[in-house]
Amino acid sequence: MQAFIDRHGVGGFQHLVDGDGSLWERFGIVTQPAWIFVNDDGTTKTLVGLLGEDGLRAEIEDLVSR
Repeated sequence: MQAFIDRHGVGGFQHLVDGDGSLWERFGIVTQPAWIFVNDDGTTKTLVGLLGEDGLRAEIEDLVSR
């Protein structure tokens, strides 16, 4: 996981390892790649599929700007 974080430059936020699949199940994720963005007020946004660097950056910037 650390190699992925380093390779894609996404170390500026918390990442979780879901070894037993309980997080996937809680958010209804059935395939990878998937991204779940959790705002500080607890709201979530789930995106399934490749975002690419620009798409990921845009999602993060959107959350940070709220």
